[in-house]
Amino acid sequence: MGFLDELIASAKTVVGKAEKQTDKVVELSKLKYQSAQLSSELKSLYEKLGCAVYAMMNNEYENKELVDSLADEITEVRAALAVVNEKIDEQMNRRFCPACGAQNVKEAVFCMKCGTRMEPEAEEEPASECCCEAETEAPKCCCEAETENCCCEEPASEECCCDADEEKTE
Repeated sequence: MGFLDELIASAKTVVGKAEKQTDKVVELSKLKYQSAQLSSELKSLYEKLGCAVYAMMNNEYENKELVDSLADEITEVRAALAVVNEKIDEQMNRRFCPACGAQNVKEAVFCMKCGTRMEPEAEEEPASECCCEAETEAPKCCCEAETENCCCEEPASEECCCDADEEKTE
């Protein structure tokens, strides 16, 4: 029965990885939708600002409060759009050249368009791996046998993360 257990464990690992990829795609889709909404809102605000300025020029009156409020809204929407686009770039594993603004892969040392040296990004500490997904043999986790008790948010430790949950409930 060892082969069957290994096959089941392998299938669970594949399903877990596919689920994570699906989550990434869904998150990226949400971010792109949010970016499109903010871009549309920004376009609308620019149109309102243009109409307000044009009306002020033709009628020779000033409505500084309207122009200021529209400018403030534009600033807020642009900042929100920049945050969303930065998240999209991070999800898509890309960054931009500080000199020419060209899109590059995250690992690029030099810009692919202008050749400017790209500053290395600060490396993040690797996330602790769940004992359920650890590629090494030790320590083994009982999650492979009982998926309903799996607590994959827990980092790998000497004690199985599933045993820790049992102690809490007792």
